Amino acid sequence: MGFGAGLLKLTSALSVIVSIVLIGVSGYVYHKQDPHLGQIALARIAVQGSLALGVLIFILSVVGYAGASSKSRCLIYLFFGALQTAFAGIVAITAALYTGMPWIDQQLETLCKEHPWENCTDQVPKIEATMRDHLTLVRTISLSICVFLLGIIHASFWAVSESKRSAYQELPSYNKPNTFVVS
Repeated sequence: MGFGAGLLKLTSALSVIVSIVLIGVSGYVYHKQDPHLGQIALARIAVQGSLALGVLIFILSVVGYAGASSKSRCLIYLFFGALQTAFAGIVAITAALYTGMPWIDQQLETLCKEHPWENCTDQVPKIEATMRDHLTLVRTISLSICVFLLGIIHASFWAVSESKRSAYQELPSYNKPNTFVVS
C-alpha cells in the first residue's frame, strides 16, 4: 500500500467521525429551531442540506476506505468524483450561511409584521439570538469540514495516481537472454 492509499484510509476514517458530528449538529439545530424560523427558506434549506451532506459524506467515507483498502480504481474514482460534488455543496451552504445571516434576521422581522403571532415582537429578539447561535454553529462546522474535505480530495487524488502507476509494470523477461539480429 502506498502513501496515498494509506492517507486516504486515514482521512476516510476521520471523515466518518466528522460526518457524524455534522449529522449530530444539523439534527440538533433542526430539532431545536423555532417553528417560525422554519418558514424562512434559507435557514431551513441550510440546515436540511447540512444534514443531507453529512449523511452523504458518511457514505462516501465508507466507499473511500473500501476503495483504498481494496485498491479498487473504480471505487476511488467514484469516491473522488462524488466527493467533489459534496465539497461544492458544503461550500455553497457555508457561503450562504456566512452571507445570509443578516437577511434571515430581516426575513424573521418581516414575517412578524406580515403574519403576526401572539407576542411576536417580544419573541423575535429571542428567536434571532437562538437562530444566530445555531446557524453560527452549523456554518463553523461546515467551514471546518470544507477544509477537511480538501485534504481528503488531495489524498484520493494521490491514491488514484498511485493506482495508475502500479498498473504500468515492467514486462518480465522470463530469464531469456537478449538476442540481437545483425544484418
